[in-house]
Amino acid sequence: MIYIRADGNTAIGMGHVMRCLAVAEAVAEQDGPPPVFLTADEGCRGMIEDRGFEALVLGTDYREMMSELPQLERLLDSTADIVLVDSYQANNEYYLKLRELVRVACFEDLGEAYPVDLLINYNIYAPELEHRYRAAHGHPHKALPVEADSYPHKVLLGTAYMPLRKAFQRPSGYQIRERVTDLLITTGGSDPHFAAGAITDALLDDRMIREQGLHLHLVSGPFNQFVHVLKSRYDCYRSEDSAVQITIHENVKDLRSLLLGSDIVISATGSTIYEVSSLGVPMIVFYFAENQRQGAEALKKRTDIVNAGCFAKNSGAVIEQIREAVKRCIGDFAYRELLNQQETGLVDGRGAQRIARQLKALMEHCE
Repeated sequence: MIYIRADGNTAIGMGHVMRCLAVAEAVAEQDGPPPVFLTADEGCRGMIEDRGFEALVLGTDYREMMSELPQLERLLDSTADIVLVDSYQANNEYYLKLRELVRVACFEDLGEAYPVDLLINYNIYAPELEHRYRAAHGHPHKALPVEADSYPHKVLLGTAYMPLRKAFQRPSGYQIRERVTDLLITTGGSDPHFAAGAITDALLDDRMIREQGLHLHLVSGPFNQFVHVLKSRYDCYRSEDSAVQITIHENVKDLRSLLLGSDIVISATGSTIYEVSSLGVPMIVFYFAENQRQGAEALKKRTDIVNAGCFAKNSGAVIEQIREAVKRCIGDFAYRELLNQQETGLVDGRGAQRIARQLKALMEHCE
């Protein structure tokens, strides 16, 4: 049995759960039982069950993962189980204890070479961290090519292992339009600093952007505590008579269609940037936390995407960079074409299947 240990809530958003759901779907397409999710609390249970997977709630504090080990010891079968962990709260001690029970795989973003059987860093900057994974724990980890299937202690690096959701695994057919009419703003599962409101206000205050007659689409994630503020603040922009229209999207079930209808996407750095890239929609990025910084900087290094910076540290500078980037996108069709070409070259949509194959190989090694 493959278990997936992940959490989602207002504090950490839903990125961990979303990428694990993509892997779970790929695993379920193989022979054998579908994965079972393990969560600390009820925060993401509904989302997991809506996608057809079982979620066992441990009733623990997601920040204190060591406290759950006695429960996992009773639940897991060391002869047959694998646990895929996706949490910034897990540390070396946790992984060492968990590996005494079962085989362990994990997602990792920051270059920490955890003592696991399979480590996955799908980020665009991951190959730059290879030396750190090799040097750790007194033995070399081997960075594998895309289709490699040897064992043990595998490290899967780069966007070839980005576990896109099914909706983003097929070609988009996206075409750049001559005139910019629709702009989408997404801040992830939550918006801890009310970035959506600040960015929207800045765009509305700019005469050139305002006169473009844009339709702004604000995607409110499941843990956005400011959604009611957004609704009240921009209610007057719902009328068709308004020069600028604003629509707030909640409980979005088909983000792909929303993105494909957009000419520009402003996105917080996270899994969403890879989904946008897979479609080729011209993008502007910013970030909230340190663990998102490397992704934003790597995008800027490898493409002409504007990385507006850290909203939590300098919101004014970020807003100004976003406003100028939007104006460039509006006025420069060739620039939007360039972004489209660069983005579609970043991911191929088969990362979840590659991870699923590696998990299956790990399970076969256990038997």
